[in-house]
Amino acid sequence: MNERNGPLKNIRILDLSQTLAGPFATTILSDLGAEIIKIEKPNYGDQTRHFSPYQNGESHYFLSINRNKKSVTIDLKGKKGKEAFWDLVKSSDVVIENFRPNVMEKLGFSNEEIKKAKPEIVICSISAFGRTGPLGENAGYDIAVQALSGLMSLTGEPNNPVRAGLPIADLVGGLYGAISILGGIIEQLRTTKGLIIDLSLLDNMVSLLGYFSGKYFMTGEVPKAVGDGHPFIVPYGKYKAKNGFMVLAIYTEKFWERFTESIDKLEWKEDQKFKNNENRIKNENLLNYEIEKILQKKTLEEWSDIFSQHDVPHAPILDVEEILNYPQIKARDLVKKVNHPKYGDIKYVGSPIKYQNEELNNKTPPPLLGEHTEEVLSDILGYNDESIKKVLEETNSN
Repeated sequence: MNERNGPLKNIRILDLSQTLAGPFATTILSDLGAEIIKIEKPNYGDQTRHFSPYQNGESHYFLSINRNKKSVTIDLKGKKGKEAFWDLVKSSDVVIENFRPNVMEKLGFSNEEIKKAKPEIVICSISAFGRTGPLGENAGYDIAVQALSGLMSLTGEPNNPVRAGLPIADLVGGLYGAISILGGIIEQLRTTKGLIIDLSLLDNMVSLLGYFSGKYFMTGEVPKAVGDGHPFIVPYGKYKAKNGFMVLAIYTEKFWERFTESIDKLEWKEDQKFKNNENRIKNENLLNYEIEKILQKKTLEEWSDIFSQHDVPHAPILDVEEILNYPQIKARDLVKKVNHPKYGDIKYVGSPIKYQNEELNNKTPPPLLGEHTEEVLSDILGYNDESIKKVLEETNSN
C-alpha cells in the first residue's frame, strides 16, 4: 500500500463496521490519511460485497465506499482470532463498530475490556437508536430512521411522505461518526483520555431538524411537507423550462429585483401581489404559474446564461451522469481513478475536503477480501510464520 499523507497519517483505526454508516466514516478518515484495518468475516466479508451489480466478482457498492483500507479476515469467535483482535486493539488509536448494542459484549469485546487493553483508545459505536432508551436493542435501517426522525414527513408533497433518494440517515451517521472520532483523537492527543462514543442514527437525523424544530418549539405548529417549495420563501423551488427542470431560490428582495429584470417583468416589483416576500407567499400559486409560463419559452441553457448574467440563484436539475460530467465537478477534480487487481480501473467520487496548502493523495483501491491479513499480522503485530499459520488455519476452517 502506498505511503499515506494528510493530517491523520499517524492514526490507525480498527474498523469492525460494515454496510454504510461505519464504512463511510472510515472512508472519510482514510482520505485524510488514517490507516484503516478493516476486520471482515472469513469467507464472506462485508455485507456489501454481495450487493449487485458486480463486475469481475466485485460489488459496485463495496467498491464505492471502501477505498484506502486493508482487509483482514480473522475469526472473532476463535481463540487465535480473539488474540489477534486484542493485539490489534493495543496497536490502534481508534476502534469503530456498528453492530447492534451488546453484540460486542457477546463476542467478549465490551468497552470495559477494550479499555483495560488500551485505556487511551477511542471507541465509536454507531447503531440505529443508541445504547439507551426503549428502542436501544432494536434493529433499524435507513428508511426506518428516516420515517421516525420526521424527515419523511417533510419530504414530498403534502399527505404523501417520501423517502429521500439517498440513504441519508446512514450517510449522516458516517459524517457524525467521522466528526466524533476526530474529536476523540484530539482529546486523546491532548489528555491521553480515550472517549467512548455512543452514536445513534435517529439522534443524528433529529439533530438536523434545525429551524423546523425551532418553529415547532416557538409556535406549536407542526411543520408539513411543501414539495419542492419553501415554507418561508417564494419563489423557491422547481420550475419547468422548455427542455427540462430547474430550480430557483429567490431568497432576498435584492434577488427578487434581479429576477424580475432577468425575465423582463419589471412591473412585478411594484405589483402589490408580488411586491414583497410576505405577499408572494400569499399569492404563491399564481406567481409560480406565471413564472413557469415564462420559463417554458426558453431552454435550460438559455435561462442559465440569463440568470448567471443577472446573478439570480438557479440550477438545472441534473441526473447522476450529468453531474459526474459537469464542468464544475471536473474543474474541482472530484472524480478519481485507481486500478483494482480484479476490477481494473475504478472511477469513484473522491473526498470533497481540499487543503489549499497540502494535496491529499491517499488513493489505493478497495481491498480484496482478506487481502492484507498476512501483511497486518506480520508487519503490524510482528507475528512469526508459525503464529500467522495458526491464525489462518483457524480462519479458513470457518
